[in-house]
Amino acid sequence: MIDVRLIRCLSLSLTVALLPGGSVVAAAAKITVRPGMSIQDAIDAAPPGATIKVEPGTYHEPGAARALTITRNGIKLVAARHGKQPVVLEQSGTQTHGIWVSPPDTLDPADDELPPCGESGRRLQGFQLSGFTVQGFSGFGVYLACVDGFRLRDNTARRNLTYAMFPVRSTDGRLWRNVASGTHSDACLYVGQSERVLVDHNRATDCQIGLQIENSRHVRMRDNQAVGNTAGIIIDVIDERQTTVEADNSVTGNLVQDNNRPNSAPPDAETSEIPPGIGIILDGADRTLLARNRIEGNQFTGLTLVDFCTGRPGACANPGLGIDPRPDGNLVIDNTFAGNATDVIYLPGGGEGNCFARNRPGELKVLGGPLPACH
Repeated sequence: MIDVRLIRCLSLSLTVALLPGGSVVAAAAKITVRPGMSIQDAIDAAPPGATIKVEPGTYHEPGAARALTITRNGIKLVAARHGKQPVVLEQSGTQTHGIWVSPPDTLDPADDELPPCGESGRRLQGFQLSGFTVQGFSGFGVYLACVDGFRLRDNTARRNLTYAMFPVRSTDGRLWRNVASGTHSDACLYVGQSERVLVDHNRATDCQIGLQIENSRHVRMRDNQAVGNTAGIIIDVIDERQTTVEADNSVTGNLVQDNNRPNSAPPDAETSEIPPGIGIILDGADRTLLARNRIEGNQFTGLTLVDFCTGRPGACANPGLGIDPRPDGNLVIDNTFAGNATDVIYLPGGGEGNCFARNRPGELKVLGGPLPACH
């Protein structure tokens, strides 16, 4: 229940217009939260479409598992700008998730990557997070499930151990100008089982994986920096998910540099098998455009194009494998490789239609080749 102090302190403005015929239209609410108040109380009081402006300060919310939970359409969480003073949402004890956004039927999934809304068809329409620092959560900094039209911009995510930002089963979104670091079990910036998402002008560093696209379609990842991670960028398909295709994505104009951070994932995590020193991995993905990236200083390999079954013989021996493991139709053009131990590892495992053209230098250091040319 919202407390009396919050009711008195919230700056709530509603503009109401009386239209011909007697109909009434209310503009979206605007709510201000100040230090000492609860952001979650403001969310609970807000109607769909409300903008919640949060004044600078460090906020510790009382939720047991999640600091903030949003299940309404169109909520905008906006950090107020006063010079360089940040708005910080910090883990307050036992919380695994910083900000959770999903339909109500998905509040308690057994597996965060298999959200119930992915089966029920329930959706949220719109969400925006801008200008926040989200830090110190043992699971996810920002988790979105089944959200259409989301926007995550100008945020900082620090020391969120499993994922920093994680939209899953979501569409028509954008992540831009975010900075993520200190995610030591999995990916800083992840897009999974989603469609039509733009990931641009972000920086990911000191993470197990800098940026990742998994089981998704029509994702554009451009003009990002993946620097100082264990692996810079991964584009992959994986079995046992609600969507089974990784295709028609583009990875362009990114800086993928010095991804030599030692692997620190827990031994039982799948990511514990990632060797340090990897720039980009295309794992079982189809029809990826990989172009105009600068891939340099990675001490194992700049680019690995591989089928899903390589390294997973047990999984691929299963007759019930629910994905096509072969990478087909990937186009690798106009990239610059420099200072990598090996520029390209090419193990397509029967994948067809992959090709390479106009990459620099002209003589790449290759294992597993030869690299097929584009015609």
